[in-house]
Amino acid sequence: MASHGGAVKYGSAEAPFSHMRGNDFFLKGQRRRLNIIAVLVSLFLPWLLFCFMTAILTFSIHYRQPFVVYVLIWLTFLIGVCLPAALASNALRRKQADPAYQPSWYIFLFATCTLAFLVGAIVGNSNYTNYMWKYYNLKNLAAYDNIDTNAAVGQLYMDAGRIEFKKGTELDLGRSMGFKSHDIYCVSPIVTKSSVNATAETSVDFWAVGKNCCSGVSADFHCDGFADPNAIGALRLVHDEDRPFYRLAVQQAEATYKMTSTHPLFFEWVRSPEDSMNAFANQGCTNYFISICSYFFLQLFCVVVATLLFAKMGRL
Repeated sequence: MASHGGAVKYGSAEAPFSHMRGNDFFLKGQRRRLNIIAVLVSLFLPWLLFCFMTAILTFSIHYRQPFVVYVLIWLTFLIGVCLPAALASNALRRKQADPAYQPSWYIFLFATCTLAFLVGAIVGNSNYTNYMWKYYNLKNLAAYDNIDTNAAVGQLYMDAGRIEFKKGTELDLGRSMGFKSHDIYCVSPIVTKSSVNATAETSVDFWAVGKNCCSGVSADFHCDGFADPNAIGALRLVHDEDRPFYRLAVQQAEATYKMTSTHPLFFEWVRSPEDSMNAFANQGCTNYFISICSYFFLQLFCVVVATLLFAKMGRL
C-alpha cells in the first residue's frame, strides 16, 4: 500500500519498530499504531517496583539488616522514581521544541512508578509491623516446655518467647484485673494447679494478657483463649509500649488479692505456641502474595485505561 500524508507503508519491508530511536520508544507525535514496548514497560516496571518495595520491607532482611533496607529504599527511589521523573521532564522539554511530540507514556510511567513506590512502602511496612515482625521476634526468643508456674521464677525466663506449661495449668480468672488508660489492659495469673511446690507465698510471675477484653472493675477476664480447655501454652507479649500498662494492672491485682509478682512476664494464652507463632508468618506471606497479585491487576487496569485514552487522543 502506498503511503499518503506520511502514513506508514503497510507493504514495505521496514521493520515494525525501526522508527524508534533511544528514548523515542515511548512516543512519537501523531502515531496511531500501538506502541507495544511502551505498554509493556508501563505495565511491568511499576509492578516490579511495588513487588520489590513490599518484599524488602516485609521479610527478614528488614528485621536482620534494617540499614541495608534503608539503603535499598533510597536506591529504589533514585532508580524507580527519579529516573522516570527525569525522562518525563526531558520529554516535556522536547515537546516545547516539537509540538507534534507527545510525552504521554513518560508522564504515565513517572506517575505510576511514584504511586507504586509509595503504596509498596506502606503495604510492606504494615505487613511487617502487624505480622512478620512478631514472627521474627518470637522466633529469636527461647522456647520452654513443661513449665510449672509454682516452681518457675519469672527472672529465669526473661528470654522466653514460647512456653508450653505443665498439664493442669490454667488461668486464675478469679484473680484477674484490668487497668484503664484509654484502652483497658487486662491480666490474669497463669497457675499450675495441684503442684507440690505451691505455697501461699509463691510469686505469681506468669500472666496472660489482652487489651479491651475485661471491664476493669471486676474479675471478668475474657481475652483470647480464656475458655479453651486445651490451652496450656503462651506467646510472649512483643509490644513494649503496652508492657508498663500491664505492669500497672498486675500491681492492682497484687494490692487487691494480697499476692506477690516479683518478675511478671506477659503472654498471650494459646493452645499451641508454635502454631500461633507460625500463623503470623503464614499470614504475612499470604498478605504479600495477595498484594502483589492485586497490584498487578490494578496496574493492568491503569495501562488499559491509559492506552484507550491515548488512542482516542491520537498519542499512541
